[in-house]
Amino acid sequence: MAFQFRLKALLRHREHKLQEARTAFAAAESFRQEIRFQIETLRRKALEECERFENEQEKGIDPTRYINFKNYMVVTDRELLRLRGELEKAAGEAELRRRIMIEWNKGVELLEKIESRDRESYQYQASRKEQKKMDEAAVFKDYRDRASGGRRDEE
Repeated sequence: MAFQFRLKALLRHREHKLQEARTAFAAAESFRQEIRFQIETLRRKALEECERFENEQEKGIDPTRYINFKNYMVVTDRELLRLRGELEKAAGEAELRRRIMIEWNKGVELLEKIESRDRESYQYQASRKEQKKMDEAAVFKDYRDRASGGRRDEE
């Protein structure tokens, strides 16, 4: 009879949940990285616009351009603040998903250790049964040999 792990269904369930947790963590981490990329892109664009504005200022600028630049910077600052808020939320979500993933992983590892220990116990018991059968067969064979050998001597 082959080894059957008594908690196999539970192990499969936890492995499935671990895979779901890994996927959720990866999605949360990807979202966090996307927000970081948006922040960096916005910062880079704002710096480029500031440099362009400074270059224009050296030559003299139109008041309308100055007002547009100031409005652009206000909008950019607001967008950066919004994105930083989203980044904090996304980082919190990613951390939560990471902790959940770690907990599911611990559960799976625990069941795998139990399975390993049960498998070793099963193999030990199976080898003891096999050894017992071999010992009984050897005793029976020896008894039979002695019994048949003793009769031959009498004849």
